[in-house]
Amino acid sequence: MREALPMTIALRLPNIASMRSINFAAIAAAAVIGTILVAGCDPASGHASLPVASTPSLPVASTPASDSATTGPAAGTSRTVTATSEPQIPISVESDSQMKAAGNDGPSSSILLPTSCQLTGTTITAQGMYTNGGFVPNVYNRYGDIIVLYVFASPSPGYAAGMQLGASDVSESPVLGSRAPWHVSLSISPSLGAPARCVVAAHPTHDGQFAP
Repeated sequence: MREALPMTIALRLPNIASMRSINFAAIAAAAVIGTILVAGCDPASGHASLPVASTPSLPVASTPASDSATTGPAAGTSRTVTATSEPQIPISVESDSQMKAAGNDGPSSSILLPTSCQLTGTTITAQGMYTNGGFVPNVYNRYGDIIVLYVFASPSPGYAAGMQLGASDVSESPVLGSRAPWHVSLSISPSLGAPARCVVAAHPTHDGQFAP
């Protein structure tokens, strides 16, 4: 018998150099395709974005202002109205020399501290406080002094100090020291003239001549 010899099969191996060139070509092609895909994708969504045709914008017609438009305040807007104060008249205290010249022998009127004299219609009202911290000595009570208001017009021929337009009545003149702040009023007639100044004085009730 013949000894069986192993069968020898000749295999054809591929060319390694050619395989390497094929692999390099495939890798390069894949890189190019990836670049194209990335360039055509929306980075936010990851999907390919298609070019969108832009729509030209149309001009917007402006609406002319209405001829009936007003520039004043809107209806219902509140308005602040400043109230005007009543006319104020200068006021002073009768001096000791004026008191004596008028026959007023009572205590000094310097205890009075007037703050205002105001005209409202035909009524003039003076008000104020007391000096010396509001303390009124008892001597004023012994004389029964009251606070008298005198009103004068502007100086005129024959009236260097102005004509006296009026003096407050005993019933309208408060007792000196009775209360603080004090106020005293009198009514004047417009026909006598316009009041220009006020004078207040401490006057004993037993002296009926209420004139400075």
